[in-house]
Amino acid sequence: MDASDLTPVGKLQYKAIMEGEEVYKNLMKMSEDPMKYNEELLLKLIDDNKDTEYGKKYDFANIQSIEDYQKKVPITTYDDYAEYIYRMTEKGEKNLISAYDITHYAKSSGTMGNPKRIPLSTLSQKINNDYAMAFRTAVIAKEFGIEWINEIVLNLIEVSFTTLKCGATYGAVSGKMITNLSDMLHLFFTSPIEAFMPTLDTDSRYLHARFALAYKDLSNAVCSFFNLFLDMLRYIQRDWELLVNDIEKGTIDESIKMPDDVRKKLEANLKPMPERAAELRDIFSEGFDEPMIPKIWPNLKVLTGIGTGGFANYYKKLKNDFADDSLNYYFVGLTASEGTFSVPFELNNPDAMLVPNSMFYEFLPLGSEDFDDIVTIDGLEVGKRYEVITTNLSGFYRYRMRDAIEVTGMKNNTPTIRFLYRIDQSISFAGESTSEEALRNAAYKTEDECGFDLIDFSVYTESEDVPKCIYLMEIENIGDDFDKEKIRDKLAENVSEALTAGSEEFTRTSSKEASDYGHKLKSGILNNIELKFLQPETYLLYRDLMISKGTSSAQLKPPRVIVNDIHKRFFLALLDDELN
Repeated sequence: MDASDLTPVGKLQYKAIMEGEEVYKNLMKMSEDPMKYNEELLLKLIDDNKDTEYGKKYDFANIQSIEDYQKKVPITTYDDYAEYIYRMTEKGEKNLISAYDITHYAKSSGTMGNPKRIPLSTLSQKINNDYAMAFRTAVIAKEFGIEWINEIVLNLIEVSFTTLKCGATYGAVSGKMITNLSDMLHLFFTSPIEAFMPTLDTDSRYLHARFALAYKDLSNAVCSFFNLFLDMLRYIQRDWELLVNDIEKGTIDESIKMPDDVRKKLEANLKPMPERAAELRDIFSEGFDEPMIPKIWPNLKVLTGIGTGGFANYYKKLKNDFADDSLNYYFVGLTASEGTFSVPFELNNPDAMLVPNSMFYEFLPLGSEDFDDIVTIDGLEVGKRYEVITTNLSGFYRYRMRDAIEVTGMKNNTPTIRFLYRIDQSISFAGESTSEEALRNAAYKTEDECGFDLIDFSVYTESEDVPKCIYLMEIENIGDDFDKEKIRDKLAENVSEALTAGSEEFTRTSSKEASDYGHKLKSGILNNIELKFLQPETYLLYRDLMISKGTSSAQLKPPRVIVNDIHKRFFLALLDDELN
């Protein structure tokens, strides 16, 4: 492809591919001896930050090795940095935990209801951008060449930023790069800027779907989590007539919520598209027994997003119900506000390799609270599970992420991993700690065995005379033989099986304790798994509510474990009386 043939988005993509090939080559070089590069990074971080307040407190100047570091510097949590971050964000103080420039604070997802301010240095931002944009496009180009690069992209990542007293921005990491393109977003993405940076009363889901449908030659789609793309497809399936009518007429239906000034601005640039509308109407009128994605967007090659761990079931539904084999998946590895931990090295592979130059890694075997058991990259064992501890590029040292990962294999000499679950996302049931992984495995197995479509679920516990574990499920495609009690019994059986599978796979207890707990369930001593069904679109309403309260859609994860009364009251107010 000649450079003169490139569109604005083509030029951006081509530049990213060239840069990404260098990033890819460098990662493969580091992957031959990851421990060497990871140790070099740690010692550089220690030297660069020896004159910070934190560095002086823990004698960074006299740390010469990993062993010195582990002896002098304690394991930490966010609370250990809260006072420093307050002084940084509210008083503008510098050189406290990092000597690097901190220009952005990531708003954590707030799984436990308490969003944090995670510092993000310019150095960390550079690494994140290298792997999120350049590296990704290079991996795609390895598979498909560059013929796709001129087509604009469907991007479902939305942005909500504020400015702190110190002058730094505050919001989701995944949206930071989008703001750098804010004046040119219309050249690169199908959605208008009003969808990327929506006001609280703008229906951004409609905007993403309507503008994406109008663009037939879509080749690439990006979302933070696969459930966002799945939600949009379900919305299209349900409301396609409204969407197609608007595409045909060049209008925005009056029922769509948005401010008048936003509506007027958007409608001023809309043109009727009767031919595309007729094409879509023919497609949708045929029904949805066959995958809709290749019919709507025949050139869509790659979907990028998080589709492992708690999002694996969304990938399964996309692949089985909406796509065919022509759609490929770029499974974003373990990324967080604290940095980029792992990246995929090929399409359609959920395993992602650790990035040695992104942060210094330590790993605590799951089930252990003995910090003497901590290992570095070179001590990881394939098939075993660990909690991640990071020393990052933005001022966190030996920081417990509370993320559980499994080592799945090796790429050259570098471990590949999969994210499993948040360790904090567990329930305590009759004195046992049960992971979110066990809870979702039981739910999805029940879905498969009972033949309904599980939109999503949440779990909470009650401890009265007898402890109870209550599942809340939103389901659809219910058969004529629907039997709530049969589903509940199957769910209880599957929860029991998940727990009896042993501690490494399903719980944080020992294998014997997990087995004992499973037998308690089977014997009826703890036969108190309850099931309640939610009204249709409950989780869409939850999404809209959280976004209206300022949560970025890029960070909005399903509330699998309900930990506060406000969320509990929200879901209990939306029980489906007919199904219950």
